[in-house]
Formats: sequence, structure tokens, C-alpha cells
Amino acid sequence: MAPSVVVVGSHVWVEDPDDAWVDAVVTAVEKKKVTVSYKGREAVVRLKHCHARDEDAPSCGVDDMTKLSYLHEPGVLHNLFLRYSIDEIYTYTGSILIAINPFCALPHLYDEHMMEQYKGTRLGELSPHVFAIAEAAYRAMVDYGASQSILVSGESGAGKTETTKLIMQYLAYMGGRASSDGRTIESQVLESNPLLEAFGNAKTVRNNNSSRFGKFVEIQFDRAGRISGAAVRTYLLERSRVVQIADPERNYHAFYQLCCGASEEERARLKLGAAETYHYLNQSNCYEIPGKDSNAVEYQKTRRAMEVVGLTLDEQEAIFRVVAAILHLGNITFKAGTAADSSKLHGDKSKFHLEAVAELLRCEKKKLRESLLTRTLVTRDGNIKKDLDPAAAVVSRDTLAKTIYSRLFDWLVDKVNKSIGQDPACASIIGVLDIYGFETFQFNSFEQFCINLANEKLQQHFNQHVFKAEQEEYEREEIDWSYIEFVDNQDVLELIEKKPMGIISLLDEQCMFPKSCAETFATKLYQSCAAHPRFEKPKLSQTDFTINHYAGQVTYQCDLFLDKNKDYVVAEHQDLLGNSKDAFVVSLFPPSAGGEKAKTKFTSLGSSFKQQLAELMASLGTTEPHYVRCVKPNSKNRPGAFENQNVIQQLRCGGVLEAIRISCAGYPTRRSFDEFLSRFTMLAPEILLDSSYEDNKSAAKAMLEKLGLTNFQVGKSKVFLRAGQMAMLDAMRTQKLNAAVRVIQRFMRCWLQRRRFLALRKAAVKAQALWRGKAARQEFERRRRETAAVRIQKVYRGCLARRQYARVQQAVLALQAGARGMFARSEARSRRRHLAATRIQMRYRGHRERRAYAKLRRSAVVLQCTWRGRAARLHLKRLKHEAKQTGALQAAKTRLEKQCEELTWRLQLEKRMRSDLEESKSVEMARVQQEMEQLRAELRDAHTQVDHLHAQLRAGGGAPTPGRATGEGTRIGRSASGTHTAPSSAAASPVLMPSRSGKDMASPPPTGKHAGIKPVDVALPMLPAAAAAAPSSPAALPALTHPLARPSSGRLSGSALTERVEEGAGAAVGSAGSAADGTVGAWEGEGAVREGAAEGGAAAQVSAAVLENEKLKEALEASDSRAAAMEEAIVSKDERIRGLEDHVSTLKDECNRLREHIQGMEREFQVLRRQSLSMATATAATTAPLQHAAHRAPAGRLSSALFGASHTSVAPSPPPVGLPAAREAASKVAATQEAEMKRHHILAERQQADQDAVLQFVVSDLGFDNNRPVAACVLYRALLHWRSFDAEQTNVFDRIIQTMSAAVDANDSATSTNADRLAFWLSNASALLHLLHRSFRSGGASGSQMQAQRRRQQQAATSLFGRMTQSFRGPVPPSLDDWSAVQADGLQAVDAKFPALLFKQQLTAFVEKVYSSIRDSLKKDISQMLVACIQASRSFRPGVMTRQQQRGQAADARTSPQSQAAAPVVAQWSGIIAQLTELLNTLKANHVPAFLVRKLFSQIFAYINVQLFNSLLLRRECCSFSNGEYVKAGLAELERWIFEATDEYAGSAWEELRFIRQAVGFLVIHQKPKKSLEDISSDLCPALSMQQLYRISTMYRDDKYGTHSVAPAVINAMRMRSSEESTLNGTNSFLLDDDSSVPFAVDDICKELPNLSLTGLHMPPHLRDSGPFHYLFS
Repeated sequence: MAPSVVVVGSHVWVEDPDDAWVDAVVTAVEKKKVTVSYKGREAVVRLKHCHARDEDAPSCGVDDMTKLSYLHEPGVLHNLFLRYSIDEIYTYTGSILIAINPFCALPHLYDEHMMEQYKGTRLGELSPHVFAIAEAAYRAMVDYGASQSILVSGESGAGKTETTKLIMQYLAYMGGRASSDGRTIESQVLESNPLLEAFGNAKTVRNNNSSRFGKFVEIQFDRAGRISGAAVRTYLLERSRVVQIADPERNYHAFYQLCCGASEEERARLKLGAAETYHYLNQSNCYEIPGKDSNAVEYQKTRRAMEVVGLTLDEQEAIFRVVAAILHLGNITFKAGTAADSSKLHGDKSKFHLEAVAELLRCEKKKLRESLLTRTLVTRDGNIKKDLDPAAAVVSRDTLAKTIYSRLFDWLVDKVNKSIGQDPACASIIGVLDIYGFETFQFNSFEQFCINLANEKLQQHFNQHVFKAEQEEYEREEIDWSYIEFVDNQDVLELIEKKPMGIISLLDEQCMFPKSCAETFATKLYQSCAAHPRFEKPKLSQTDFTINHYAGQVTYQCDLFLDKNKDYVVAEHQDLLGNSKDAFVVSLFPPSAGGEKAKTKFTSLGSSFKQQLAELMASLGTTEPHYVRCVKPNSKNRPGAFENQNVIQQLRCGGVLEAIRISCAGYPTRRSFDEFLSRFTMLAPEILLDSSYEDNKSAAKAMLEKLGLTNFQVGKSKVFLRAGQMAMLDAMRTQKLNAAVRVIQRFMRCWLQRRRFLALRKAAVKAQALWRGKAARQEFERRRRETAAVRIQKVYRGCLARRQYARVQQAVLALQAGARGMFARSEARSRRRHLAATRIQMRYRGHRERRAYAKLRRSAVVLQCTWRGRAARLHLKRLKHEAKQTGALQAAKTRLEKQCEELTWRLQLEKRMRSDLEESKSVEMARVQQEMEQLRAELRDAHTQVDHLHAQLRAGGGAPTPGRATGEGTRIGRSASGTHTAPSSAAASPVLMPSRSGKDMASPPPTGKHAGIKPVDVALPMLPAAAAAAPSSPAALPALTHPLARPSSGRLSGSALTERVEEGAGAAVGSAGSAADGTVGAWEGEGAVREGAAEGGAAAQVSAAVLENEKLKEALEASDSRAAAMEEAIVSKDERIRGLEDHVSTLKDECNRLREHIQGMEREFQVLRRQSLSMATATAATTAPLQHAAHRAPAGRLSSALFGASHTSVAPSPPPVGLPAAREAASKVAATQEAEMKRHHILAERQQADQDAVLQFVVSDLGFDNNRPVAACVLYRALLHWRSFDAEQTNVFDRIIQTMSAAVDANDSATSTNADRLAFWLSNASALLHLLHRSFRSGGASGSQMQAQRRRQQQAATSLFGRMTQSFRGPVPPSLDDWSAVQADGLQAVDAKFPALLFKQQLTAFVEKVYSSIRDSLKKDISQMLVACIQASRSFRPGVMTRQQQRGQAADARTSPQSQAAAPVVAQWSGIIAQLTELLNTLKANHVPAFLVRKLFSQIFAYINVQLFNSLLLRRECCSFSNGEYVKAGLAELERWIFEATDEYAGSAWEELRFIRQAVGFLVIHQKPKKSLEDISSDLCPALSMQQLYRISTMYRDDKYGTHSVAPAVINAMRMRSSEESTLNGTNSFLLDDDSSVPFAVDDICKELPNLSLTGLHMPPHLRDSGPFHYLFS
């Protein structure tokens, strides 16, 4: 550190043997030394050993340590400590994640909700998390198709294994597939972790679940980002742990799980006992791990993992047999034999375990004993069998156990890979590396040597990645970095790996010599590597050597290097297990490829591990790396403890400090221009006031040059400073601040002394006054005594004077009493006057102040309006300027794209509707054709009978003979009753019967008078509508062109009409579809061109931008032309539709003429039939049979359908009175029937026309009369007049709902028009619903009662004329009693039938639909505005104002301080206020009930509250002091709007904002560290939960005054309370949900709405002038 950096009073970091680095205060500064004070003592340290401390750093640390002002070792350590103290265990260092083990469960950090939060987010957008690293790797793989890798490292106990699980869990969540059997690839990958942990993890001194092997998991993905395969690679399993462990460590978990978790039957089958009875396990007293599940539970988890991975039950049993055999093998002991250097089994216990091993491995007992006690030596002369002493036998036993376990672990890994499956055609992979960290112990052997070699390799890869990232940063900012040196650890790798003089090569060479030992190997190392700078020889040892690694020096002991490097299987062991009867054991020891020579061939474990590392580095070299460094905070595995020495050592071993050193070699301090100028403006304030500097970059460069700094770099957006330059600037800043403080102190001390002097002077004056008063009183007393003495002398001088003196004395006393009373009364009057004067003055002064305040307020309002107008004009000018640029064209393009999409959607919808209409038309035409065929058949039969009767009359000239008449009558009766008998019209043609709903269709078919006349009268007018479907059914049209129809020559025939309709409809639809497809295709093509131009234009010059603008203009003109063409196509389509309607009307006229012709033929047939009956009565003998035939024969099929005679016999005709009388009676009956039918038809048409006219008037804007909706009142009166409420069947209600829905859904481009239309119909629909609710009685006639009444009416109508009359008149109207309950306000109480009640439900749904449309439309309009209102703009923040804004603020600070704060607020929030005001005015203008308006604005303000509050919790930049002031100002605008809207319309809208109001109040309150938790939770933020308070407190930052958040003790209390709340509530979510339901019911509407009166209702002129609507005014 430079001498000029440190000044007296500065805070620095100094080294401490206990705490690594401590905070100290500089008390004295020399040339190269400084005197510091810390921990209550002083010390002198060298200046280069001190590091500056940032006093302005936040109290909760920073989430990315590249943001630190001083990037050095103590700064990094202190930042990690601050974040760990508030349970923030993750911290970034650039793209590197540092994870500190919390040693406690944090479930809220790893649930599915948290994974959903980090899904799709960029690195650094949210708080640091391991999911963010996994998301960055997955997103880079999906977006760029490049393979990724995540390297997790750290020492034992740092949490590497758990971090790897979390990464794999997130990748499985992102790339998982659904599966029915629960064995997906991702589940197998996840379940492979507990399986490999059971056989590869063990408890050590540092970690309860330490991985004793390295693991690299390759997760393969397809092109869609789904997991398609996986592979697991392992490195360097610690085999020595199988046979030797230290207390309190444990062996591998699988041994304990088998002993404690297996069932009694399994243990008996494996001959297992307790874990304490086995030598390989009882070397340590630890059998259970505290704080974890029991061994039995872990055993079940391992079994479950084996099933998911795909191991069969036989394979599982074989695995545990091998594990049990290893345990039994460890209990075999030896003792000295009879021969020299020989050994034998020790006791029966060893024999039992030997037999157990032979049985479990299924090998020969004798060969097993020989393989343990002897060794075969291969010589030239032959094989020699050599006995082993007890020590060598123990080594042979342990070697066999280690070999079996190693082969078993390798088999498990290979089985997992085969079960999961690898995808050779995968698109990319994500590799997760979980490997041991750098290790250094008191005794370091071959395992530590290999582990540290792997870490050196990974550190080299890490350094290259960090240097590459630094290089990219410098190139992105366009600064010179060519002179920055990169320090590599390649020399250490060459010392270990290089051939032929590397350590591994020398070790392999020594292993080839039979008589090599540790001493010879060490001597060879000393001779070959002594000159290497990284190699050292300890002074006091002959078999040790020291290597200077990147993390420090490590001394290795060579004693076991040679034995551990030899990787081969003893020949006896290979023969024994290779010939086992168990196929699983044989698979573990396959025969060697080289035969007998290969069994004894030497294999170097070090070389194999070096080759594995080379393959691993090659795999990592093809991927994009991501780093996670796990740190163990303390050695006792306790939560909350942070040991500085332990952490700093891990940071060095993990390479974090090496990365910092690389960063410090270049430009470690980087600040944006805004931050730099905001921090150091005080050093050169005149630069900001100088208008010659155009931007912040030039100002920052000028400031650095003025301050005398060199070797700095100014990039495109940042200032890059060399190491120590930031400290120099802070020292200058501190000196200036100290000078300012001294000035403040001088004036403060002067003021204090002056105040003390004034107090003393005032006290002296007061003391003098008291003393002088006392002296005056003493003088007065002396004089009074003298006067008394004189008077006494006068009394004694003469007796005569005594009486006179007494009288004088009495007089004086009386005079004194009167005077005192007068004085007292005078004083009382004076006090009363003073009090009255005081009150008068008080009132006058209050009046004067209020008048002055009102005047000042009016002036302030005028000033604010002037300032806002000026700001608005500036904003308009800026918008006009922007409109001329590319942005305007882009906006126009976007708007036209939206219009094109909307037109395309409408066209598709119309196509779909037309296709549905064509299908329904085809069905209708088929049914109409069938009916027409039946009518033709009946007409042909009628003609035949008429011709036959004419022939009889012409042939006989009179009455026929009896036999002939009888035969003909019988034939006619049979023909009519048998051949042509058909069901009723309702059953024959169900499609022609009108019905409102499914319930009406389910009702029984009409009988009696309703079975014939009424259905046909309803069906015939519907024939033209059915004929309108002719284009979709060309085959049905010729059926309508019957010769009886007699079409005129000027009209088109059926086939011609069909061809013309098909041609017009097809052309219209085809033209519209082709235009829409062409427009969409053109827009897609232009969109692709614009996207390509946008991607390439990032690095293009100005000419490219101009060319793109020209292209956009051409595209805009082309889109306009296409839109015009589409409009022309729509117009032509409408014209064709109108032509089609004309053709349909023509067809309708033809159908009417056909119906009239049929009726005429029917009447003629009736007359002829009666004539024949009259002629038949001339002969008496044939009268009875003829009448019987006449009674049996109905009047043809058409007659039965018209008059309902299919099930009711015709009444007997009167006695014959001759042929003229019969003809006259028949003609009268036919005339009567025809008149009744015409009357009924005219009434139906009149009522239909009346309904059409009323609905047409209702659709037009009828307005309001005295706040009453005229349209609702008109509909209510019309329904009362039509008596629709008590009708069993009617379609008027459906027509009303369809008409209102069509009016609401009408397309209109103007938003205000849409809102006005929705408000109009909301007012009318709610009013009509209110009228219906008040009119309907609580009960009515049930369906069964109505059916009984209908049956009685049918039974009462016995005659044909009576049935026809009832059928024409329709249902019986209600009695006068039903209409007598007429209320005073014009309403009538009615018994509503089912259609009316259904109409009320539909009307309720319509009100809810319109209400939701208004609410959702306003939400959509203000959602984009809320995005800008959530975070303050850069111009509103005090620290990032431009120089022009700062000069303008300095100039206007005295004139209008309020307008400066109001201008940005109005600019951002005015849009929302305008939308709310516009909607309120629209609702008021349409007289929407205040109850609905209150509900609407309550939901809108609740939506604003949810959006603002959730964004505050999710975005750290929003939790600042300046942003709180910004949002608070906006909330003040909303409060003022609510006040102006009054409680009648706003209601509880202000209460809905309570969450964001309390959160903002907490952000802007001062002195937060002094607030207790009770003050915050009870007074400031009572509505916020503890999780929300904890989130805001930890994310808060003061960017205006630099103050801190709440005290750390309060944060800890919040954390504990939030954990309790999450446990109690069962959820960890701290976000609010938006309620989009309808907040009212029908009863609420009818209860809250005022009663509407229909009396005195003034109708519009066009209704009053209309004659048919006279009943609306009665």
C-alpha cells in the first residue's frame, strides 16, 4: 500500500494469528511503517502488510465480490462472514459460486417453488444460489447447443456431495420426462447418488458423509433439452479404508447398513452378527452417526435405490453376500506355525469365519486357506510355494479384502451406467464433477499426492478460465490489457508428470525393481528433482519430500508409496475367485487377457490415475465450465460458527484467492461512471459544473487526470483502476471529509462556548438582581423601624395625643381596607380584559394565518401546474423527436402486426362459424327433404282419392250401390289408417319444434289440440330458414321445386340457386382466406428479415441503420396496402352474404306459396269427402257401415298433422239433409277453420314483429331518465305485457340475451367506446336483474301442477271447434288474482316459470361477464404502466443524476423544491391516474350502481398492491431508499385520487394498498438500526408477515444517505420467526396472490341497489311516436 493512501484515522486490515485479519485504526504514519490500534492494544506493522478497508460497504455484504471496492484477501473474508451471519450461504465471485456449509437444514432454499423462481433467469438477476449455476449451464446448453460442465470442489465436510445432489436435482427438474413405472432416466441418475454413497462414502473426522472417491456424472440431453442418457465415472477409491480406520472415523456405510438394517432371516443366511464383533468395524467406537437417520433406515433407502437403478433381487443378494464375506474375512486371525516363517489359523473362531467366507463366495475352503497362508513364486526352474508368517498372512488377507471391495465398487458403477443407458446420438451434455479438495495433513501419503495432483490440474483449468473471463471483460470494454501477465502452475505439473524425470515416472521405475524401498525412492527423487524450484528436501528426514503447491507447501512421506502404487491382483486370489461357483463373483474377477503372465504383470496406479485425469481434462476442455467452491466454515461442524483461519485456508486451496490475484494483476477495481462520479464528486466538484464535458465518461476521465492518477483505463461503461488506486482516492476523500469535519467541529465548539457564556451572564445578572432586592428590603425594614420609634416617642410625649392617635389609626385602617378592595377589583377587571384581548388576538391571528396559508397553497398549486406544464411540453418534444426515428416505425410495425393478427384470428373464427353453420344447414335440409317427400306422397294419395271419387260420381250419376260403396269406403279407410298412418308432427319432425333448452326438449310431446295445429303453424314459417342451408346440401334443393310450387319464370330454379349460392359463398371465403394467408405470410417473411437485420445490426454502422429504416418504411407501406386489400375482400364478402339473404327470402316466398297451395288442396279434399258421405246416406242399408268407415278414416296424413286427429276420433256428422245442405255445412266448417288459422298466424307474426321492434329499439342508445336505465325499463314492461314470465315455452328470453351479448361483443377500435358500451350494458343488465328479483315471487306452480292443469283443459275441449280454438289461442292466461299485486312503483309480483328463472340466471352470468371484462381491460391497460412505476428512473435517483440535472437542481433548489419531486412522479404515475379517472367518469355517466363501482376499484387497487409488492420482494434494486420515496410519491397521487373520488365510489380501495404502503413506509423511515422487532411488526408493518419483513430487511440498501438496515439482532430474530411461520403454515412463499373472482352475488346486487320506480318514466321521442308501443306508457 502506498504511503499516501493511509492517513491517521483510516481503517485498515492487519494480520492476526488468531483471526487471520482484524480491523484496526491508524494512529500514526511513518515512511514504511504505520502504528495501528486494535483489540485494545497498539502495534507497529509494515505498510505493505496493511490493506485498506471500505467503511461504506453495506452491513450485510454484497452478493458479488467483484463489486467490492477493495478486492483483496481480508475484504473477501469479511464479506463472506457478513453474509454467513444472515444465513446467506451463497456468494458470487464473478461467475464463480462460493457455497458455505450451514450445517443445518434450510428447506425453503431448495423446494420446487425456489426451482420455479430460478427457472429462466439470468445469472446474477436473483440472489446467488446453486440453482442459478445449474440454470446458467442448462440455459447455455439449450440456447447455444454447447456442452457444459459444473466443477464442485472443496475439502471434506464442505458440502460437495449435497451441492452435487442439488445440481442434479435441478437438472432433472428441467429436463425430466414423465414415466408410469417411476424409473425414468432422471430418477435413476438421482437414485444412483444414495447407492454410490452407501458403498463409497464414510464418516471422517471432518465430515459425517465424506466421499472417498471422485465422481464425474455426464448427463446427456437431446435437442429438446430432455435427459436422454447418463454416465458415471469414478476416480481413486480409498481402498485402504476397508481394512484400516481410525477412531472416531467409520468404514464405508454399506457395512453398518447391512449389519443393522437387514432382517433376522437375512442376517442368519449371511451369518452376520452385530457390527461391534467385526475387526474391520470395531477399530473405531463410532457405529451410528449423530444427526442422521439410523443404519436401518439408510439400508432401506439403499435397497430402494438399487430397485430404481435396475438391480435385480438376485444381484442385490449377491452384492450383500460379498459385503458379508469381507466382514467375515477381516475376523480371520493367524498365529505362528510349526515350521519357520509359517502361520496357521488361530482358534475355532477363525475357522468359522473362514468357512463363512468360503460359503458366501462359493469357493473351495482349502484353496482359500492356502491363498491366505502361502504364496507361489514363479522361477525359471518352476513354481515354488512359500509359507507366509502371521504378519504377511494378515497383509494377504487385507489385500484380498481390498481387492474384492474395489472390484465390487467398479461393478456397481458399471451396472449403474448400463442401467441408465447412454445416448450416443445426444445433442449435448452437462457434466457434474464432485471431486476431493486439496488436502494437507500431518501425515500425507500416496492418496494425498494423487488428490493434490488432481487439484493442480483443476486449478490450472480454473486459472485459464478466470484469465479468459478477465480477457473478455477487457476486450468488451475496449481497454489495453496486453501487458498483464498470467502466472501458471505448469511447472508443478511437469515436476509430477513429466517423463522421464517426473515423480510418477520415477515411482513406476522404482516399483519395477524387487528390492526397492522408500529410501531408494526418496534418494532417487533427491537426485533428480533437487534443482526444481517447487521441490524441497526436509532437513530432518531421509524419506520425506516437499512440493510447493499453489495452495501451499505439502510434505509427503514415501513409506507406503511403492506398495500403494502397485495395482495388481495376487495370482492365488485370482485363481480362487475366478473358479468360484457363484457367477456374480466370477464376473468380478474375469480371466486376464494375457494368460498367466498377465496375472503377475505390474500396473502403476499413479499412471492409471494420471491417464484418468488426462481424459477428464480432455472432457472438460470440450465443455464450458462453471465453478462451485464449497467452504467449511468451522472444524466442529456447528451452525453459525465462522473460523477465519479455516476459511481463509480453504479459499487459498480452492483457488478463489488465486483468481483474485489474477484479477489484481490487471484492474481489480471497476466502477461504472455514475457510481464513480457519485462517490468522488467532492474531490473535484467544478468538473460537474463545467458544461464542456458532454457525458460522464469524459467527466470521469478529467477527474482522474486532475487528481494525478496514472495507469488507469476508461472503458465504454466503467472506470478501471489498478491495485491501490481506489485506496488513494478514498484517502483523498477521507482527508476532505476530515477537513470538513474539523470546520464543523470548530463552529460547533464556538457555539457551545458562546451558549455557556450567555448562560453564565444571565445567571450573574439574576444573582445581582436578587442581592439588590435583599438590600432594598433591609433598608426598608430599617426605615420602618425608625418610623415606628418616632411614633412611639410621640405617644409617650403626651397623653392628649393618644386618643387622637387612636382615631387616626382607625381611620387609616378603614382607608387601607377600602383601598385594597378597590385595588383587587381593579386587578380582576384588568385580568378579565387581558383574557378577552388574548382570545381576540388568538382568533385574529388564526384567521390571518389561515388566509396566508390558503394564499400560499394557491401559489404553490399555480407553480406546480406551471412546472408540470413545462415538463409535459419537454416530454412532448422528446416524444416528437423519438417519433421521427426508428422507434416510431417500429411502433407502427408492431401495431400493424397486432391488427393483422386480430384480422387473421377473426377470419379463422368466421371460417369455423361458417363450417359449423354449413353442417347444421345440411342436417336441416336433410330433414326438410324428408318432410317434403312425405308431403308429396300424401298429396299424391289425395289426388288419387279425389280422382276416384270424381270417377264414381261421373259413373253412377247418383248414390253408389251398397256393395260398391262399402268396398270403396273400406279401401279408403284402410289406405288412410294403415298405409299412411304416421306419428304426430312433433315426433316426425322434432327439428321443427321450437324449444329454449334441453329441459324443454325433455318434456313430453304435446297431445290433443297441441299435437297438430300448433306444431305445423310453427314448423311452416321455419321452412324458409331450413331452405337457407341449400348451399351446403345441393341434393336437397330439387325437392323444394315441386310442380305444385309453380315458381315464376323470373325466379331461379333450385339447382341454379344452389350453384349461385355456392359460387358466392366460396368466392367470399376463398378471397378472405387468401388475403389473410397472404398477409400473414408476408408479415412472417418481413419478420424474419427484420430479425436477421436486428441480429446483424448490433455491430453495423450508421448506414446499416438507415437501410433498415428504409426497409421498415417499405414494409409499413406494403402492410397498409395488404390491409386495404383485406378490407375490400371483407366488403365484397358482405355483399355476397346480402345477395345470399335475398335468395333465401325468395325461397321463403316460394315456400309460403307452396303452403297456401297445400291448404287449398286440403280444403278441396274435405269438401269432396263430405259430398261422398252425403251421397252414401241415400241408401238406408249402407248408412251404418259408411259412418263407421268415416269414423275410422282420418282426413289424410296432412289433415291429421294439421288438426291433431291422429289420436282423437272425428265427431259424428249430423244426419244427412241432402247434397246441397252437406256441401254448405262442409264449406262453413272449412271457412271457420281457415279463418281461425289465419287469425292465429297473424297474431304470431304480430307478436314476432313486436319483439323484433322492441329489441331493435333496445339496442339503440335509449339513454337514462332520472338515473334510471330506459332500456331495462322498456324490456321489463314489454315482458310484462307479453306475459312471458308465466309462459311454459318461449324464445324471447334467449333473443334478449343474444341481443345484449351481440351488443357487448361488437368490435370497436376505440377503447373509450368499448368502456362506454360495457358500462352502459352493465348498468342496464344490473337494473333489469334488480327488477326481476323484486318482481318474482318466492314460489310458483310446480311442473306437475301445470301438467295437470293442461290435462284438464284438454279434457274440457271435446269438440273439434273447441280444440281448434284452444290451439289457436295458446296457453290459458293467468287469472286476475295473479296480476292484482301491482306495487306503487309500477312493479308487479308474478309467479315465474322455468324459462323466466333460467333467464334470471343467464342475466346474472351476463352481469358477471361484463363486470369481469371492464376489470380485466383496466388491468391490461395499467399493467405496462406499473412496470415503469415499480422502480424509480435514473433521473429520480440522487446518486445517478446527470450534470445538467444537477446544475438545474442547484439552480431551482430555492425556487420550487416541491416541483422537483413531483415532476418525475407525475410523469410516471399520471397514466394510471388518467385511466382510473376516465373509467370512473364513464361509469358515472352510465349510472352504474355505486356498489359495483366500489367492488371494481377495490379489485383494481388490490391488483396494483400485488404487482408493486411482489416486484419489491423479487428485485433487489427496488428495495432502496430512493425507490421507496419514488413509490411513496406515487401512492400519494393514488391517495389524492381516492379522496377526490369519495368513499361512495372508492370504498376500501386505500385499504387494499396496505401491504405496499407499509413496505414503502419501512423503506423511507430513518434510524432503522434503532427500531426493535416489535416496533416494526406491530407499529410500522402490522400487515406484513415475518418472511416478508425478513426479505425486505436483508435486501434493503440506502442509495441516498448511505445508512444501514435494521440491527443484526433484529434480522436474526426475523429469521427465526420466519422459520417458525413457514413451519407452522406449511409454505415458504412470501408473495401475494391476485384474486380474479367476482366479489358479489345476486342478493348483494339487489340489496345494495336502490329501488327503481317505473312511474313517470319519460320515453325517447321515437318510442312515444310509435303506435304499437302504447302499452309501454300505461
